[in-house]
Amino acid sequence: MTHTTSHWIDVPRANLYAEQAGEGDSITMLHGFLVDRGQWDHEFTTLARTHHVLRYDARGFGRSTIEPGSYAHHEDLAAILNACGVQRTTLLACSGGAATALDFVLAHPQRVSSLILIGPGYWGHFADSTPAARAFLQALRTLDVSGLIDSSLRAFTDGPRRAWNEVDPSARRHTELMTAQLFKRETSYWTRAAQDQRTPNPSALERLREIDVPAVLIVGAEDQIEVHRLARELTEGLPHARMFVVHGAGHHANLEAPAEVLGIVRNALSVAAEAD
Repeated sequence: MTHTTSHWIDVPRANLYAEQAGEGDSITMLHGFLVDRGQWDHEFTTLARTHHVLRYDARGFGRSTIEPGSYAHHEDLAAILNACGVQRTTLLACSGGAATALDFVLAHPQRVSSLILIGPGYWGHFADSTPAARAFLQALRTLDVSGLIDSSLRAFTDGPRRAWNEVDPSARRHTELMTAQLFKRETSYWTRAAQDQRTPNPSALERLREIDVPAVLIVGAEDQIEVHRLARELTEGLPHARMFVVHGAGHHANLEAPAEVLGIVRNALSVAAEAD
């Protein structure tokens, strides 16, 4: 078994928790903003056999803290990489983590070898076309904990077309545990984001042509229409992008279809290595 080392990394107004394992080319994993680093349990363990892998809880998620004051997620990522001695890495990122990855590659293009984005999101781009998605936004406005947990599962794990009992029960339960831990925190990303988070201007979506690395977009067929729309926008806007749709999966596609997503990830790593 590959040895895992853990780290606490101090950044302004937060303490970030990270784990790394393995040797070789680096892969840094950025979780979605409804979950935490546990999204990558399978990929972290499996890819550590062939690569150096790094994952962390973003500010206000999982074990990482958050305090009042200005910050940017891509600057936190730079601090994580510096503290862990990673000079260049593939970014494997989901949802809000994908927004961080896009901002980071524009700020530090020489430090990113490739992008693999699952169910990509970007700041301020919220799903609102289904009742469950609108219920999530309403619960977010009032910080209704039980409403946030229930609506996020219905909107993003089940998706627009599936009932809860049509979703893999272990994947749904794993997502629910992470989501419940997040929204039950007294202080989390979601309680501080509107006040404190800084985002680039112009946005990464206005600068996609500058991103000169191989990129793969992975979207669950059962994800929200807004996520599919953004993934197509990224595929068309990034100079070296390919897109894959994973059937039978929602927003966190790797949790529902781990073997298929891992196969796409391995292929993307091979393509990126050849292009390097």
